[in-house]
Amino acid sequence: MHPQEDSNENSNLESSSHAINPANYKLFHQLFEADKRRLYAYILAFVSDKTTADDIFQETCLVLWQKFNTFEVGTSFSKWANTIAYYKIINFRSKQNKYQLGLDDDFLLEFSDNLAIIESRATKQEKKWRHLEHCRSQLSSSMQTVYHGFYVENSTAQHVADNTGRSIYAIRKALGKLRKKLIDCIDNKVKEN
Repeated sequence: MHPQEDSNENSNLESSSHAINPANYKLFHQLFEADKRRLYAYILAFVSDKTTADDIFQETCLVLWQKFNTFEVGTSFSKWANTIAYYKIINFRSKQNKYQLGLDDDFLLEFSDNLAIIESRATKQEKKWRHLEHCRSQLSSSMQTVYHGFYVENSTAQHVADNTGRSIYAIRKALGKLRKKLIDCIDNKVKEN
């Protein structure tokens, strides 16, 4: 079951014999929906086969649901889900020698750790991009024009000066202020989080 397909996954979860209170169901649903595509990509990175990834993803989803009462609220759902998925992958590999590709479990554990680091870096970068978009939206219209000229159109200072009717000196000075303003704004947003 691929996470992008809206299948009977939710109805299967709701009809599970595992008892879970309604508040926990809402929390599980919220955390799972926010993380399911990333979790599927995590599994696919290990097995490189969509059908196999679908099977492992489905099994992982079931275990996540069944063991959700053991999840500590306030900790990382992604790390918790990765751990369960990792053991499902190891279990699958031990049953299916053809998927081992000569890779031992120590290598997979190291790969899993590195994948978590890469995901963490990607998340931080994504936040910085969102901060940049927020900070860019706070710029005055003249600064927006300079930003667009340099960073969207990749124009020269002379070209931006010609388009805005300002001197090249004024554009270069505005570019310096623009960069400082964006860097300060992004730094402040990062400190807030």
